[in-house]
Amino acid sequence: MGVIQRAMVRACPHVWFERSEMRDRHLVTKRLGEHVSDKTKLPILIFPEGTCINNTSVMMFKKGSFEIGGTIYPVAIKYDPQFGDAFWNSSKHSMVSYLLRMMTSWALKCNVWYLHPVSREEGEDAVHFANRVKSAIAKQGGLIELDWDGGLKRDSQRIFQRGTAEELQQDNCRRT
Repeated sequence: MGVIQRAMVRACPHVWFERSEMRDRHLVTKRLGEHVSDKTKLPILIFPEGTCINNTSVMMFKKGSFEIGGTIYPVAIKYDPQFGDAFWNSSKHSMVSYLLRMMTSWALKCNVWYLHPVSREEGEDAVHFANRVKSAIAKQGGLIELDWDGGLKRDSQRIFQRGTAEELQQDNCRRT
C-alpha cells in the first residue's frame, strides 16, 4: 500500500490527514481553503461520507468539506450490480481479496450524474449545506438518505457501551 500511496502523491497533490487528530483537522481545513481560493489549482475530489456504503444509501456527510467555502460540484454515483458488486465490505473481505475480485470481474458498470454546482447560501451553516447537497445526490441516484455517520459501523463496541447509535452520533458531534 505504501508504494501505491507514494506513487499517487507524486502523480497529483493530495491532502493527507489523521481523522482522530484534532490539530490535523484544523490544518487540513486551512490547506483546503487555500487550495480552493487559488484559481490556478484543479478542483478537489472529496468523498464526504468518509467511508464506503453498499450502493443503497447516502450516509451523513462530514461537515468539514462544506466549511471551506467555494462552489461544490456534486456527483452522484450508483453502481449497477449487473456484472459485479463494487462494494467492499472491509469487515468481511481483506483489501487484497477485494482487489482480486475487482480485477477479475468481467466489468464494473456505474451510473454517474454531474449535478448543478451549488454554493453555501447566506446564513446557512456547514451542516445544513452538507445536508442539502446530500439530499440532491440521494434524489438523483434514487438512494435512501441516512441520518447517521458511516463511522458507526466500525464503532459497534462504543454503541453497546453508550446505548443507541443516535447517542453515539451526538457524542461524536461534541468531540468535533
